Amino acid sequence: MTTYKELVGFLWKFMRPQKWTFSSILIQDCLNCLDSLLWPFILRWVIDIFTRFEGNRALAWESLRAPIIASICLIILIEINSRAMGFLMAKAVPKLQADVRMAMFDHVQRHSPRYFNERFAGSLANKITDMTTQIDSILQQLFWPIVSSVATSILGAIFLWFVHPILAVILIVWVIVHLGVSLLFSRSCDRYEHRHGESRSTLLGRIVDSLTNNFAVNLFYRFKYERSALSPFQKDEFETNVFARRYVEKMRSVTSLFYATICFCGINGFVIYLWLHHQITTGEVAQVFGTMWNIAAIMWAVGGALPVFFQSFGIAKQAYSVIKDPQDLGDKPDAKDLKVKTGEIIFENVSFQYGEKKLFENKHAHIRGGEKIGLVGFTGAGKSTFINLILRFFPLQKGKILIDGQEIADATLESIRRQIALIPQDPVLFHRSLRENISYGKPNATESEIIDAATQAHCDAFIRSLPGGYDAKVGERGTKLSGGEKQRIAIARAILLDAPILILDEATSSLDSVTEKYIQESLQKLMEGRTTLVIAHRLSTLSRMDRILVFDKGKIIEEGTHTSLMNLNGLYAKMWNMQVGGFLPL
Repeated sequence: MTTYKELVGFLWKFMRPQKWTFSSILIQDCLNCLDSLLWPFILRWVIDIFTRFEGNRALAWESLRAPIIASICLIILIEINSRAMGFLMAKAVPKLQADVRMAMFDHVQRHSPRYFNERFAGSLANKITDMTTQIDSILQQLFWPIVSSVATSILGAIFLWFVHPILAVILIVWVIVHLGVSLLFSRSCDRYEHRHGESRSTLLGRIVDSLTNNFAVNLFYRFKYERSALSPFQKDEFETNVFARRYVEKMRSVTSLFYATICFCGINGFVIYLWLHHQITTGEVAQVFGTMWNIAAIMWAVGGALPVFFQSFGIAKQAYSVIKDPQDLGDKPDAKDLKVKTGEIIFENVSFQYGEKKLFENKHAHIRGGEKIGLVGFTGAGKSTFINLILRFFPLQKGKILIDGQEIADATLESIRRQIALIPQDPVLFHRSLRENISYGKPNATESEIIDAATQAHCDAFIRSLPGGYDAKVGERGTKLSGGEKQRIAIARAILLDAPILILDEATSSLDSVTEKYIQESLQKLMEGRTTLVIAHRLSTLSRMDRILVFDKGKIIEEGTHTSLMNLNGLYAKMWNMQVGGFLPL
């Protein structure tokens, strides 16, 4: 579980560049406490003047001039100080939030696909949002009233000392008891709110998952089912939320008892006793009452702020858990850029397992530079894992993969991904313009390059027919496009990237037969001079491959050309004969 030290250290890393700004805010916050202490002192000053000139009030004007000027100066001082503090906060806090948000986003983004396969994207996004929201809450509660209460109490005790030392002692005792009780209760708010934060993130993750798959919900008309599926998570969030809030009210009940007994009965009673025995003036009584009332109001606010403060810490701590998740992929300190000339790929003694499932063990494979390789096998045989390891989406348990003699584990991830173009079976598009989606692999591409790639992928015509053309938004995950249109966009993206290694994962499965014919021609041109790996269940599309690798349970059990594999009469020949309409049974 995250400790306060870890979280404070994390936040301080982003506050340090603005340390002078936050220091200034802290000083200004302490100066604002003069507003609570000087007004009672001015009131005492005025009352003592009124008392002194009770017989001839007209003569009091000269004496009243000083407190009036002091009041005006105090108003101006506090107003300038408050506005200056507000403007500093208005810039410093959003910058802090932005820096933290982007740091967390960058950390989460750099996890491997396995990390995202095991978590809800909505839950991760909620934790990032929680962190930035709670930073604001923590700072707001810290500067007012927590820091203000400490500064006001110390200065208030000094003011009261000059009225009567015992009053200062009573004030300090009351403040210590009040803060101690509040802290004692509030620390538990952290734990309860941590539980509430986790349950809320889980619930929101489930909600986002349901909304993302709304098509399936509508298709099967499973609205009631989705609601019932959410019910246990909603119940857990509700119960942890109620428990945390009730605990805060219990704390406030206890602090109210100290507030009533010590503040009003103790201090105010002693003040009346001093006045009755002529030990303090009427003006001093007014000063003490005013000072105590202001301090009591701030301390009462602290009683409410401390639970919120620790609640915010609790939520921030559970949000910080995403930063503590170790990244299973990353660049080594001495990683170098991968330089590809021929595109030769070698698997040396590679072992890999996904969870408890072993996929590869001591695997060896050699793909020559510029060679066109077909990957064949039933679902789960290891074809997708084979290409995912080349892309370094997952870390190896053993062995190494070499591209042009360079171990990819020693290369930077960015350089690996720049050298490999993947056209997946289910292309993922952003809810952005078609132009941005096509140029995603090459953001600095010119307009003519984008249009040329789209034309080769046979998507220029349908793009121009859309309202907005290349500026048209495609919807979340490309929902506004058909499956074939999305796949053509993915092909255009790969054409534009112009990488020396090309991977096609059922790249034409969503295309109609006419469009596929044109696309196959474009892909044949794209494959020229490139190392190409093609996964296809329609085996007829692999007839032009230089070599076909047949996978079964993580092993390459056959390899050769289409003709040689048919003559071998093994698994490949069996799959070919099993095909109906050119597709491999799953």
